Amino acid sequence: MEKQFDEQMNLKIIAEAIENAKTNFKDNGFFYLLWGWLVLCASLMEYGLIKFTSTPYHWVGWPILMTAGGIVSGVYGYRLAKKATVKTIIDNTMIYLWYGFVISLLIILVVGIINHTSWLMLNPLIIVLYGLGTFVSGGILKFKPLIVGGILAWLIAIVAFFIQSEVQLLLIAAAIIVSYLIPGYMLKHRNSSHV
Repeated sequence: MEKQFDEQMNLKIIAEAIENAKTNFKDNGFFYLLWGWLVLCASLMEYGLIKFTSTPYHWVGWPILMTAGGIVSGVYGYRLAKKATVKTIIDNTMIYLWYGFVISLLIILVVGIINHTSWLMLNPLIIVLYGLGTFVSGGILKFKPLIVGGILAWLIAIVAFFIQSEVQLLLIAAAIIVSYLIPGYMLKHRNSSHV
């Protein structure tokens, strides 16, 4: 009798863990869409300011939009963490992946700016990071559109190494569309149809 009870408890725990993982998987689409739209807007804004104005502050959209995104992500992530009853290995892996992404991005930006590294080099490296984050996320979540988006971002990064920095802003936009926005909307649609 006790053995049967243990088996039923184990099955219940497994079922709850699977349901929790599905819920968390559903929530991941939010971050891809949030950051996808913010980076798309910042890159297109900077491109437009460079092309159509003479302002030396063409970069101003980046710190404003990225700071806003950090605040929104922090609040949203905090609320998700409070709601989660169980943290799965997928949750932990994704947290470490994206914290690692942010730390790597900040290192590239800070050291690059301090050393006066050309944006001709920094922009493609940032696109490489976009590809890495979405490729690994796609593998963890077993979601092919993220994997394909990561690969496409890497291909765009290769092209970006050979293009002038203004046009690289358009390549950043293209990389974000294929690696964040399209997979993010597919993820959102997939999860809304499973509700």
